[in-house]
Amino acid sequence: MIYFFTTFILTLLLSHIAHAMPTSGDATSPEELYDPTYADAQHALPIADYLVLWSSRYDNKNGDTMGVSCSTGPHGLARRYPHFGDFPSFPYIGGAFNVEWGTEYCGTCWNLTNLRTHKTISVTVIDNARPGYNISEEAFVELNGGGVGNGRLAAEAKQVSPHFCGFR
Repeated sequence: MIYFFTTFILTLLLSHIAHAMPTSGDATSPEELYDPTYADAQHALPIADYLVLWSSRYDNKNGDTMGVSCSTGPHGLARRYPHFGDFPSFPYIGGAFNVEWGTEYCGTCWNLTNLRTHKTISVTVIDNARPGYNISEEAFVELNGGGVGNGRLAAEAKQVSPHFCGFR
């Protein structure tokens, strides 16, 4: 009799705990919890820490915009900015984790803040980069405090108004 009673109590307790735990589909994503504080952010992501790398590809003012993720499509940039040097923020351009062909993140402006030095720069994202950001060497050197160092750093990223990147 005690065995059945103990089993019954444990079943009730474990059942209650199991119902209280969210499943992976029940958890609210950070994007849903984020309340943007500026008017230009329709689909802003929360401030988060990302890996930042550099590529000399984005330092080439004659770089062809047709070779990046944001070339054509609903948010394509190649018509208005056929070369990297045509962007008002050049050479503060690069790729970001959330940019894919045709996404609304094409051409958006992001503040990157070095977690070690607290230096902040603004970059226009025009291409895809995984897992964080891949920016021009010149932008990386400024963000890193004057040198390339080991070529990688951790930065906080926040989408900001386009005027921070020179757009009107």
